[in-house]
Amino acid sequence: MTRHPGQRLLLRLLIALAITVPGRFAYAGDAGDGVDQPAAKAALLRAYPGLFTISGNVLTWTDGTTMVWDDGKTRDADALLESPDIEDMFRYVYPTASAGALVPAEDFDPGRIRNEAFFKKLYGASAAEVGKHIANVKWLPKLGKTTVQVTRVFGIDDRLGKVSDALEVMPAELSRYGLKPGGGFVWRPIAGTDRLSVHSFGAAFDINVGFSDYWYNNRDKSHPKGHIPFKNRIPLSIVELFEKNGFIWGGRWYHYDTMHFEYRPELLLYKKSG
Repeated sequence: MTRHPGQRLLLRLLIALAITVPGRFAYAGDAGDGVDQPAAKAALLRAYPGLFTISGNVLTWTDGTTMVWDDGKTRDADALLESPDIEDMFRYVYPTASAGALVPAEDFDPGRIRNEAFFKKLYGASAAEVGKHIANVKWLPKLGKTTVQVTRVFGIDDRLGKVSDALEVMPAELSRYGLKPGGGFVWRPIAGTDRLSVHSFGAAFDINVGFSDYWYNNRDKSHPKGHIPFKNRIPLSIVELFEKNGFIWGGRWYHYDTMHFEYRPELLLYKKSG
């Protein structure tokens, strides 16, 4: 297709803005325009090896349980949160800390879209089932002497321990961000919803309540659908420690929760081809 010279110029300007304006420009990554099916399936299989296979549109667990990969439904931002299929979890490409300071575009929430049935198969379908695998992790033992609880599944307890070890030896201006953790395992719904929090599976950790910024508290209460201003006080060098151990950061979401980290290696592995 031949483009008018003016169209080509406008396209170049838009691309330049998306690439060169740091921090202050809404992140212009995957805005929900399609999932790279082979890349998404490969990322999921690599993240949780040996637990299931994916053939065509069916994910089959080793115990014979089957789940639909893509139910073919078109969902808006709210429906993506409430009733996603497995494929929907890859609707947005998660930008790692190496991308620098970014302001998420409206409804850009890579990681908030979770197929609950899938997570129940990974970690347990009840508090009792998840509780069988919960371990105590000494968090910053030389500085804060705090113990937090996360699951042993996928070695998440050891992974969090490695983050603690690395953070503890960082300069005080950085290690202080871990001194008042908000906790790990607790079986509960996300506030204001019926959806289970990832904390319910022991696969999430809140690093510091005192330095946390949360979208719900910063919204315009008189205009609940209005734009949510982005706020963050967690350094990206700390985010990078978590990402190296398989955790994504809630500070990459439009509906941000900047103290929140959750184990989602599939999103760190997922890169769209091209």
